Order: sequence, then C-alpha cells, then structure tokens
Amino acid sequence: MANSMDAQPSAAVSTYEQERSRLAPLLLSDMTSGAGSRNAHREEMMYSPLISLAVKLAVDHEQHVRRTSMAEMVEQVHRLSLEGLPELYPQYATLGCSVGNDDSDIVQGEPIMLNANSPASTFICGSQGSGKSYTLACMAESCLLRDEQLGTLKSPLAGLLFHYDVDSGNTIAEVASLCSRGIRVQVLVSRTDYHRLKAAYEASAGEHSANLSILPLLRQDHQLTNERMQRMMSMSDHEGKTPLYMDVIMRILRDMALDPSPFSMVTFEALIQLQTFDRVQENFLKQRMDLLKSFCSSGARSYHTRALENAIGQAARAIINAHPPIPEFDVLQIEPGTLIIVDLSDPSIGTSTACMLFDICLSVAKEKPITSGLVIALDEAHKYIDSCSAATTFTNSLPNTIREQRHKGVRVIIATQEPTISEELLDLCSVTIVHRFTPPEWLQTLKKHLSGCSDLTSSAEEQAASFKRIVGMEQGESLVFSPSSYVRLKSEADVRMPAKLGEGVLRMKTRLKVGMAGGRSVMAVKGA
Repeated sequence: MANSMDAQPSAAVSTYEQERSRLAPLLLSDMTSGAGSRNAHREEMMYSPLISLAVKLAVDHEQHVRRTSMAEMVEQVHRLSLEGLPELYPQYATLGCSVGNDDSDIVQGEPIMLNANSPASTFICGSQGSGKSYTLACMAESCLLRDEQLGTLKSPLAGLLFHYDVDSGNTIAEVASLCSRGIRVQVLVSRTDYHRLKAAYEASAGEHSANLSILPLLRQDHQLTNERMQRMMSMSDHEGKTPLYMDVIMRILRDMALDPSPFSMVTFEALIQLQTFDRVQENFLKQRMDLLKSFCSSGARSYHTRALENAIGQAARAIINAHPPIPEFDVLQIEPGTLIIVDLSDPSIGTSTACMLFDICLSVAKEKPITSGLVIALDEAHKYIDSCSAATTFTNSLPNTIREQRHKGVRVIIATQEPTISEELLDLCSVTIVHRFTPPEWLQTLKKHLSGCSDLTSSAEEQAASFKRIVGMEQGESLVFSPSSYVRLKSEADVRMPAKLGEGVLRMKTRLKVGMAGGRSVMAVKGA
C-alpha cells in the first residue's frame, strides 16, 4: 500500500516534467527564441522608429554571439532551427546626431539613425525657417535613395507627398529638390495652374530636370467609386449644408452601381442632363461638374474636343493645342524609389477642394500593392488643414492610416508650423520632432500630449527654462520625443544594454542633405 502511494507522486512528477518539456519550445526565453517564433522584446527593438549607432552596433554584436551559441542549443530545444534569424535593422539611414548633454546614456555627437525597415509615424513642428521641411526632406531621402554614405537601403520605399501653398507666390515643395540626388520625382498639379507650376519646378531643378516630370492631376474613370463621387459632388461652399441636388445625384449613383461595368463619367453626365433642376441648383451643379471634370481624364478630353470643334481660326486652335497634356495612363503609379508630389497650389482651388482631392489621392494610393512600403508625407500642413469639413475628413483619414501602418507598410510624416492642427495625430505618432518656435501656447499643447515634454514643464520655472531652450535652438536643431525608440545604452552589471528613450528627450541636429538644397529664403542681395 505504501509503495503504491509513493508511486503516485513520482508518476505525477514524471508527467509534469514531460508536459513541461513538451511546452518548452512555445515558452522560449529571449535568449533561445528562434526564427520561427515571436519574441516580444526582439519585436519591440525591430519596430524602433529611431536607433542610435551605438545601439545598432551593440545589437549586431549580440546577434553574432547569439547565432554562435544557438547552434549549440539546437538539440536541447527539440531541434528548433535557429538558422536564418532575421537581421534587426537591415536598412537604416543617418538622420542626425545628438547635441547637448540632455541624456547621460546618449553621448554628444552620437549618430541617430532612421529605421527605414519598420513602419512608423512622425510629427514635425516648428516655426518658419526652423528646419522642419528640411528634416522631412532628409527623412524622405533616407527612405527612397540607396546611398552608402547615409546607411543601408536594400529595398527603397515609394513616396507620396501633399503640398498646398497659395499664399507664398511661386513657393514649391522643398522635397522636390531630391531630383538632384537621382530620385525620380513626379509632380501632379491642377490643369488650370499647370504652366506656372511647371515653370517654377523646372527652374528649381535646373540641370537635374531630367529626373523631374510635371503632369496634370487627372483620375481615370475606374478610380471614381460611388463613395468618392458622393464626396466630390456633395461639397458646398457653406459648411454643414448639403446641396439640394444631392438627392438626384445619389439616386443616379445608386442606379449606376447596379451596373457591373466600371464607372463612366460620360454616362454619369448624360444621366444628369436628363434631369430637371431649378436655376440656382443648376448653377451650383454646373460648378461641381466643371470641377469634377477638370480632375478627370475623360472629362478633360471631352472639354478639349469640344473646344477644338468650337474654335474659330488658327490662332484659337493654337491656344487650345497649348493646353496641358491629358495623360492616357494612371498618373498615380507609385513605384519604389520614386516620389510623387501632389501640389494643388492653385489660386482657383480652395482648401476644402484641396483636402478633398488629397483624401481621394490618399485612398487611391493605399489601394495599390506596394511590396516595399509607402511613405506618405504632408508638407506645410497648417496651410490647408483647417476647420472645414473636407479638411476634417482628410485629417480623420490620417489617424486611420497610422493605426493600420504595420499591416500596410505605411510611414506617415507630417510637417507643420502649428502642433495644434490635430491633437489626435500628436497622440498617435511614434516620433515627434520639435524645432524652434515662439508661441508659448504651443508648449502647452505639446505638454498635454507628450510624456517627455510634461516632465520638462512640471513647474513654472522648468516651463520657462524649457521655452527659453526651445526658442534658442539653432536652425536644424530639435527636441525629439519617441518613447519606443532604442537610442540609449544603459549599464547593467558592467554590460551596456540597449534601452528606450522612454520619457526622456533627445536633442538632435538634423544631418546635411547631400544633394541640392531647396526651400532657401529669398535674400535682397543674391549670393549673400
């Protein structure tokens, strides 16, 4: 009887050990997890938006040690294969360097690298001339261009940038200067301002204009879904009011949706012409249809054909033939290593229309299969993101894009003077880069949304000191807030281990751009 009782605990221990051994491969520690398993700490490091050179070298050394030791542990963990362990940072590029002595774990002059392999989102803010557009251009260059001087880029990304500026004359998107680095840049503009913007961009590109192309922003009929048509047709000059003709438009769109064939602009216009509207509605509808057709290839071709038919004399025909080209292909062909700039800086286009068109371009771009990933950038966002409903719709699309960035391989970069344009974006972005600014209320906005900033302003004295520090930063300098970025090396038991920035702040100086500089201020004395 006693022997039987003694055997039961022994059998239980044996069963426990067998079960524990069977489950061991699923419960591997950080030191023994392999290529086929998920490792939380390793994935955290893999998705680090920024890394320091010291962290990268420490990780590379650790991987070499682990690869060696893992070979000896294969038999001990059920022959788990540890070969082919992916490199943590297969592509990266220098973004800047640490300046100042704000963090004892980051030495002054430490190179700070952009992780070009992992999806991330960045919010850049600062006053005019502080260097925010320059920083955006450097980040875009790091993601699109292979350059061993900057780092390693095995798989270049594709780029899509939105720009709108009707207040600054011939100001063009600064990032277009990347054509001087051999990056193929395509600028999409409105047909009504095509010639002015084409001349401005080509003059800026100079001898590098072979890498630059300017085309009208024209969508193909198959890209005009019911949802996009509703948004384009329902816009009103008076916020919050839906045009009276929309009931008829919705009925026409519903009827067309029953047809399995692709959307046809010609059919849509023909069905509208069969309807009867009062004079006021007819005038508003004509304005919307003219706008719609001006950004639709079939509408542009129809207008061009009618204009030629009605032209009287050779002089009139010559003027019409000088109209902007009408591409027969999809102008939003996003390819790795190329940059598309959608520039709607047209005095005849308001911010509502610009944001509505930007939002449609964004949704079209996200539909396209891009294996290497996509960089979506907004330059000078404060100039077109306002309180209008179209801008609100556009800004609401950006958080959704950020939330799904890992699933779609998207990187979002927003450059703006005012951090107040969207507090939700401040909350969601994994990196916030704060250049010099002077309005004190901006510091309060940052304090509410950035953990590292709240630590800098816990008292009135600290707040005054922090504001003085921000105002006194040189051009190109910034305070970087990125809790999940591994930029520190901390000492633990005489070993330097990679650590996150956490609630700390990194003071950084953006690197020099290798190519032609854009966005220079206009001086009274040329060359000064």
